[in-house]
Amino acid sequence: MSLPWHIPLEAAPCFKEKLNAVQPTLLKHYCNINVHENPCEELQTGLMCDIGLDNREPATIQRLIASGMTVARLNMQNLEPEACAQLIQSIRQAVYNYSLELDFVYPLAVVVDVKGPDIVTGGLKNGPHATVELLQTETIRLTIDPSWRDCGTSECLYVGYDQLTDLNTDDIIYIDSLSPGKIKLVVTEVGDDSLECLIVIGGTIGASMAVRISSIPMEVQSCRRDDSADSISDIISSSQAFEHLDEQVNWATASDVDALLVPNCQGSHDIKQIKEMLSEKGKHILVLACIDTVLGLDNIDEVLEEADGIYVDRSVLSTDLPVEKIFLAQKQILAKCNAVGKPCLCKAVLNEQIPTLCVTDLANLVLDGADVLSLELHYDSPLKKFAPLYDAIRMAEHCLGAAGVICRQAERITWKPNIHGNQDLLKNRNEDPTKSVCITAAELAALSQAVVIICLTNSGRTAKILSYIKPVCPIVAVTRTCHTARQLRFWRGVRAVHYFESPKGNWLNEVESRIFAALNYCKAKRMLRAGDAYVIISGSRRGVGYCDSVKLLFASVREATYLE
Repeated sequence: MSLPWHIPLEAAPCFKEKLNAVQPTLLKHYCNINVHENPCEELQTGLMCDIGLDNREPATIQRLIASGMTVARLNMQNLEPEACAQLIQSIRQAVYNYSLELDFVYPLAVVVDVKGPDIVTGGLKNGPHATVELLQTETIRLTIDPSWRDCGTSECLYVGYDQLTDLNTDDIIYIDSLSPGKIKLVVTEVGDDSLECLIVIGGTIGASMAVRISSIPMEVQSCRRDDSADSISDIISSSQAFEHLDEQVNWATASDVDALLVPNCQGSHDIKQIKEMLSEKGKHILVLACIDTVLGLDNIDEVLEEADGIYVDRSVLSTDLPVEKIFLAQKQILAKCNAVGKPCLCKAVLNEQIPTLCVTDLANLVLDGADVLSLELHYDSPLKKFAPLYDAIRMAEHCLGAAGVICRQAERITWKPNIHGNQDLLKNRNEDPTKSVCITAAELAALSQAVVIICLTNSGRTAKILSYIKPVCPIVAVTRTCHTARQLRFWRGVRAVHYFESPKGNWLNEVESRIFAALNYCKAKRMLRAGDAYVIISGSRRGVGYCDSVKLLFASVREATYLE
């Protein structure tokens, strides 16, 4: 077999063509797309699925993992701690069973929703089980007067938020409804302790319904339990902003989750409070901010500076932002996340009945730079009425598989300009040695047409910087830390290998053993062919503190799977 350096350059025109494959402009890049080419073999975008009561069995979770799920999400807002603990146990068991089949540890990231700052209405006049119908075009008064706390009617309703009167006329308020959709109110008059509102969209409400107000910031108060409180009602009233948030954070830390999702994040103070609760024991846990309101979108720069990543649910954001501007917000958030190298998770809906309508949406999210797609899979489908043998889990597997194919097609046509053209990455490249080494490795991979970059990392920082640079090939990160391997699932293009063999006394033997584990992973994934180039980033000696060595190697027949 002839390796690339054995062939004269003048006799290898295909090599020159590959070297100049990157088009100078996006327009020319799209003009040269070949629709008949196969998608990328290795999926680089992460896929996140909700794990709840409908799919809590380990066998079901294992089937979702086998179909492409890389991140599991738990919503603590609707579950008791015991139920969440059972879900965590089921996820760990499913990962263990799947890892046994693969003969290597499968890193599945687990993200948990914590209960954010809630604003709720008071009780109703006829008791806790009463309901009130709010009719369209009629008016209603929202008050903060405590005398109306338990006697709300269709004419006047208590709202537990002291800054309610800071709103202005024409501001919009949403209230959860017992009927489909949300109740929409428009402020027409502001008083000393109440608001007069016009009901634009009506509905049915009960006691303690959630209220969405985004024009003014919410007060973030401490929500730790006060032992001097006389009753549970005193505790709840004293911690209305974040009800028992400290208990949720402590539970998540004890359960060894990988990330916390903070809903309705409006500023950096929301993230700082969560990180203070995590303290030293949970400092390794990622804190992701959910942008749900216009205020959070306006403060995206300060939120992004403090948070470890951003989550966007466009259906929730559309309740506060005009629908025609949702795509602008999506592109802005994705661009800002890509500019600073932090992951962006986007909610996507894959319609099982007419999936072709969702193909463009999924592909555009990938082309815009989304790191993880949060898929909404329905297990209680209306198709059950027409097909008694309908298998909801099997349909979820098909949806995951279809999403994976769409993402791989989009990843194949993603425009990847030369690394030399990204001026932001080249600024102050000497201030961080790891950044300089990663830029050099990405340039070397591009020039040599390398098929994979293998980096040996402990904290995962090298792999994160490589993902920020966005090289032309996938990244395989080898780490000894379990939570690092799982958390790297949030960064696009990174595939983590959890290396757990006993440390070698000689550092060169240790490096060689880790590289051998990465090559075994590449062989299992059929990423390397005999003669393919690959780049290795490692440390030259033990305890150097960062990766300071870059090597270019070519796979031998023993190191790779040869494909015709």
